[in-house]
Amino acid sequence: MKKIKKFLLTIAMTMIFSVSAFAASGFEFILNVPFGINFGIPNKETKDAAKAVGGSMDNHAGFDVGVDAQIGYMFQVKDGFGISVLGELGYSFDTYGYGYGYTIPIPTGDTSIRVSYGQQYHSFKIGLLPKFNIGFGGRHGLAIGIGGGAKIPLSGKSVIISYDGNTETGRIDTKLKRKDITDLFSPSVIGYIKASIDYYLFFTDNIAMEFGLYLGGDFAPKQKETKIGTDAFDFGLQLGFRFGPKA
Repeated sequence: MKKIKKFLLTIAMTMIFSVSAFAASGFEFILNVPFGINFGIPNKETKDAAKAVGGSMDNHAGFDVGVDAQIGYMFQVKDGFGISVLGELGYSFDTYGYGYGYTIPIPTGDTSIRVSYGQQYHSFKIGLLPKFNIGFGGRHGLAIGIGGGAKIPLSGKSVIISYDGNTETGRIDTKLKRKDITDLFSPSVIGYIKASIDYYLFFTDNIAMEFGLYLGGDFAPKQKETKIGTDAFDFGLQLGFRFGPKA
């Protein structure tokens, strides 16, 4: 009987400790709007194609904007520190660019030829973004996240523009549906990695405004036949609201 009482007492104490330790644990939902810029990173095949015509690579900047919903659960580890396991769903609009230029000698002087390539995608985004939450007491909190996932392009556009000096000499705009993307590009999804740091200003114990920074990388689709394409390094801001317990 004493052993049973001791066992039950141990279980009771463990449950009390657990309830105390995880008192602030709970469901977490974040809705935010990320917006930023990216810089193209052409792959080897793209650089080789530029060299083959005697050209040099031109790195272009693009941008991204979207709406993200992060849904999951925050586990309170100790007072002032918690770990969130969040799934990420959303819409993303991304543009990527690259190009090359070369010089042609003519009797009246050299002329500069440039060709610019651009890709635009409207995508459904799905991923995982764990976060480490730090509470500073009162109305202030901080979260550091790192994760990744995939953006699935549903539609888009391919743009090719040629220039003679600063004069546009030709332009080809091609609208892309999902089937076009899967037929012309491989992979037909955009893999991404992401790190973020967010400041939370709490209005109540469970509602906060979010002000954040993010940086990451996109692995954009490449042409199936030639493997030509570009990846991108991106960074920007995100603003939103967080619904969930404080750390």
